[in-house]
Formats: sequence, C-alpha cells, structure tokens
Amino acid sequence: MSIDTDLVTVVCVTYKSHALVEHLASVLAPFQQVVIVDNASGDGTVDAVRRHLPHATLVERAENGGFGTGNNDAMRHVRTPYALLLNPDCSLDVPDLLTLLATLQRYTTAGVVAPQSWLADGSAQMCFRQAFYEPRLRSPYRVPDGTCSAKWLHGCCLLVRTEAYNAIGGFDERFFLYYEDDDLCLRLRLAGFDCLFEPAANAQHIGGASSTPSWKTSFRKHYHYARSRHLAIRKYLGAGAAWRYLLKTMVGGPPAAVLYGLLLQPKHALKWAAWSCSAWASAFAPSGRK
Repeated sequence: MSIDTDLVTVVCVTYKSHALVEHLASVLAPFQQVVIVDNASGDGTVDAVRRHLPHATLVERAENGGFGTGNNDAMRHVRTPYALLLNPDCSLDVPDLLTLLATLQRYTTAGVVAPQSWLADGSAQMCFRQAFYEPRLRSPYRVPDGTCSAKWLHGCCLLVRTEAYNAIGGFDERFFLYYEDDDLCLRLRLAGFDCLFEPAANAQHIGGASSTPSWKTSFRKHYHYARSRHLAIRKYLGAGAAWRYLLKTMVGGPPAAVLYGLLLQPKHALKWAAWSCSAWASAFAPSGRK
C-alpha cells in the first residue's frame, strides 16, 4: 500500500534516543518527508540519525527544551497539510496512518486524531479520556467500537491538521514534559477543532523508552510531571486550586518519600522526593515562571 507523501510530514523529537534510531529508521522508511528535532542528546543520537535517516531534515537544538518546544521547532519546517507527531519509541504502519488520514479528511472540523496504541506486553494503552480535571471512570479502559471525540489524546502518536496546530500556536512551551497533550487538545477544542480517537488505527508503543533509563532520568520525569500538573491546574482551574495542589505536595511529599524509603521501595521514594522538590521549586519561583 502506498501513501501520498505530499500530504504528511512525520515529526519526531529525540532525546538520548541512540538505541532507538535504527528501529525508528525502519518505521520511517516509507515516508519521504521527515523532520527530526534532537533535544541536545549528546549520546550519539544525531550521528545515528544522519547515518540511518539521511533524507530527514535534522534540527539540532543546543539545549533540551522539552517535548512541546521540540515539536514546535519541527513544525516550523512542515509544509504539508498534515503532520504525524510520533515518539521515537512508537511505530505506526502505513495502512494505519492512511486510516487516521481518512478520518481527518472525513471529519473536516477535527484538528487531531490518535490511534489505539498497544504496549510491549500486548495490553491496550489508555489513549483517550475526559479532561484531566474531570472525574475518571472507575471501569477499566476499553477500546471503543468506533471513532469518538475526546478531551485528551495520548501524545505518543498524533496526526494533526497543520492549519489547526498553527492556529493555536502549537504546544504551550511552558510544559516541559507531561500535560502538553492535555493542553493541546483542550486549546484545540476551545478554538473550535474536534479531537478524535480512531480505534481502527493501531500503533505500537514501547513506553518509557524514548530516553535512556536511569535514576536521574526517572527523577527528572517525576519532577516535570509534578511541575506540569501544577501548571495545568493553574491554567484551567485557577490560582487557588494550584496553591492547594502545591501545599498538599509540599507537606505530604517529604514524609511519603521517607516512608517509602524505610519500606525499601526506592521507586516510590524517588517519585515522592521529586514531586516534593518540584512543588517547593514552583512555590518559590518568580510569578512569570510558575
């Protein structure tokens, strides 16, 4: 099956993704228009991209600006009506991309569509839900039978309408990591564009493999998760709700980290320590940086 490459540019943001580049190259082989933005990996990712993806437009950032900033940089090079935002640890076959493309062409008011992604163990990843501030359903995640509208789509694989993406200014770059996909979907909807989930299209997502795992990387991810959650709460629920979140995390974080340490559960201890550090840093940050 062939694809009209004049319609879609594949966009990928890498950070310390050297081990994934060869696989990524095989995923992107069918696509002539590819933009890779590297967030100052420093681990050989750039050289690997040049070697395995010589046809890609490569943008080398001098510093790691985060997921949203990287995608915004890449989108400045996109001249096609659609762009596939794809994590380096995610793969999408051509027939599935065609399904996503057909969905956007069928629903002309839609700004973005996401496939169902599947984890390495074969389980379905949660790929759509209500807004982050709305009550979660208690029932287990189920893949729906047909196309549906959502207030959040998983950011690992998104086909966006370039016009819609540009109309809202792309990702809010204050979100370094996490919640940038929540914010993108909510702003698209506020601008009059629908956000669709298409279960007929399937992607494979290794999950957590976009960068080399380490304790430092885990701490940074938890830190930015808490920071981004605070930003999202402040943006959509107001300053009062944001301060309540900070106070709760500032007070509860340190004892939780100590307790999990004593229970010999280092991953949970690390998580709460990172959340606590993030909350204290946000509380005392200049108002323009919160």
